Parts: sequence; C-alpha cells; structure tokens
Amino acid sequence: MAARVTSVFLYVKDVRRSLEFYNEVVGAEVLQVHAEQEGAPYSLAILRLGYFTLMIHPQEPHADEFTDTRLGVGIHLQIQVDDVDGFYQHCIDEGAYLALSGEPTDQPWGWREFALRDPDGFVWSVYQDKSGGQWTG
Repeated sequence: MAARVTSVFLYVKDVRRSLEFYNEVVGAEVLQVHAEQEGAPYSLAILRLGYFTLMIHPQEPHADEFTDTRLGVGIHLQIQVDDVDGFYQHCIDEGAYLALSGEPTDQPWGWREFALRDPDGFVWSVYQDKSGGQWTG
C-alpha cells in the first residue's frame, strides 16, 4: 500500500497573520477561511500550494498539547520553485524573515536553496532543483 503526503496542519498563534504570510509571501492560494461567528478571529484557513494543502489553525484551543514545546521546532518543510533567486528577492521585497542560510546557496546534491521562517518559526527550505530531477520526486 502506497502512502502520499497531501497536506500539513500547522498550529499558529495568529491565523490571520499566517494566512497573509502564506498568501502574500509564499503565494499560496486561499481556498477557505472560517470563523466560529461573524467578526470572530479565524478558526481555520485552508490554502493550496500546487497539489499540497496547508491548513492553519489557532494554537490556543489546544494549549495543553503545546505545554513545554515551541512552534516550529522539530519540523522542516520544503517548497520547490522554478527560480529560487527570484523568489528570494520577492521574500526580501515583502519583508519576510529569512532564517539560517541567508542568500540562496548551491548544494552538493544539486539544489540551490535558502531557508525562510514563517511568523511562528516554521522553517521552509525554498529550493530550485538543478540536479535534473535526481532528488525531486
């Protein structure tokens, strides 16, 4: 039986702030936004990145699950782009926080990449595969 990862569910401090980051900086398409009642804070945002779904939910209702943990620690996500240098410049122009790596760097395995951190500390490797597809499925 084959399995396929189709989505990720991120618990965040501020759904609206994360929604804006993923839509405006990363370019994710907003599919749905939910609030418990009109005018209330968002309780769920669903976005699409290519064939991948990103679901953003507030951390607060699940506070007990996050005792003694920090958001973004222990997970590293990846986004493949056609032009990593162009995407890097877009992130700079949008004022996004770049984590760890600084400017795009050529890696020995054929990727050119940099790291981007979202408002809650989730780290994304943004890469362009220059290996001819050797490392990308």
